Amino acid sequence: MSKALEPKSGDRKFQVIAYILGVAHLIFGATKLMGQADLTKEFTEIWHFPLWFMYFVGIAQTLGGIALFTRQLRMPASLAMALIMIGAIATTFISGQWINVVICFVVMFVCIITFVARLKDLAIELAIEQGYTKK
Repeated sequence: MSKALEPKSGDRKFQVIAYILGVAHLIFGATKLMGQADLTKEFTEIWHFPLWFMYFVGIAQTLGGIALFTRQLRMPASLAMALIMIGAIATTFISGQWINVVICFVVMFVCIITFVARLKDLAIELAIEQGYTKK
């Protein structure tokens, strides 16, 4: 296995943030997969999405939430969750659910921060591994 995927000491704060994001997305995904009546009504009657789309998003968020717990999958998972949150922002904005717009924006912003931090760390680790820079 590549040394680039070994954790370093400064990775702890982003690990905690990723775990919080992971739990949040697991909760978001689980509520969709359970088919709660209020959420089903929002998806089908307010947002005019087909019911299968709610389950699709629920599966994506659940898998993304699980992936955020794994360092090697954190970067693509945080990017995927940010993209899902862009869709959530657009949907809640169009429907005038302003509090949800703010919540979705904050979650998206934290996903992007997590993605960028992991991308930066990975680039540094790969440069060290290839001998382009010192530790």
